[in-house]
Amino acid sequence: MPEQLLYTISSVGHMSLENFYSAFDSIQLRGISDMEINLHEVRRSSIRFLDALGHCEFDFEKRQVFVCPPTLVTLPVSGLPNAVLTGARTPSLIQDLVEFKGHNKDAVFISKISQVGIEYLLPATIIIEAINFDYLEDISDAAGINSSLVEPASWSLSNFSLGIEELIDSLLFETRDDLNWYKEFFSSATLRFSKFGSRKSTHELISYTNPVNQQWCHLIWDGQKAAKVDRDWGRYIVLLKHNRKVLLYDERRHHLAVPATVPLPRFLGRAAALCSGLAPESAKLGENTRSGLPAGHPVDVYSSVPPLIAGLIAAKLSQDLIRCSIVIDENGVIA
Repeated sequence: MPEQLLYTISSVGHMSLENFYSAFDSIQLRGISDMEINLHEVRRSSIRFLDALGHCEFDFEKRQVFVCPPTLVTLPVSGLPNAVLTGARTPSLIQDLVEFKGHNKDAVFISKISQVGIEYLLPATIIIEAINFDYLEDISDAAGINSSLVEPASWSLSNFSLGIEELIDSLLFETRDDLNWYKEFFSSATLRFSKFGSRKSTHELISYTNPVNQQWCHLIWDGQKAAKVDRDWGRYIVLLKHNRKVLLYDERRHHLAVPATVPLPRFLGRAAALCSGLAPESAKLGENTRSGLPAGHPVDVYSSVPPLIAGLIAAKLSQDLIRCSIVIDENGVIA
């Protein structure tokens, strides 16, 4: 049952990361043990998308998982007002929403949408459509949950997020010796970390693994100086310094494709996901590469991303959108 993991976290409010992993393995992977999947990748994707969809927040330094308060947030869509349910979820909450709908059949509509291709990972998306915003306020009051309906959450998050130039200015570079830990180097050509490399160029991102607690430490180097940096932002800093453009956008279909190995930083990833309330669909590039992106490279395709928000996300990363057609065939390939 896809909702079971979120139900479990919601019932306790927060848990250790170790308990989350245990719950994930016992609940989410039940019944799919025979499938040929990379369990580490499955778990990592689930964590990223639970965060992006506004259900949970993960503190890896303190190794804690926190469920977000249940909230209705508006989607940037035309037509009748739409809101998606984010945060904690319990069977009783769902029943409250259904009961309200039952008393307002001609004014409120509830849709439950399974996540495409990864229904065993994430809870279904619950979208509530109403004839006006008053009904969205009323249903949130009836269910005893928060609402944020003044403007789409995706727009607020995009604006709230730090820009990459601001981030670079805030980094504290200090002269330091290289760490004698296991390390991997991020390549702007392959868009991946690899153990094969050396610290030769400026603006190089290196991922170190602490031998004691196995936690990552990411340093971005500029000559003999280095600064600690978030893993996701660090990759985009390297891409900026090497003038690499990696974001694909289909303006007609409102699809935003992001290399799966270069995921959007946290608030921008949440902004993209909350355009539709759906996790991105996994795909890979065909043989005709776009602007130098590797053929066959995996991408995450966010749907229903309006041009204004796609442009703002790109601007925050100092990226230019690569305009192209994004159509995923039956084999999961973008031709």
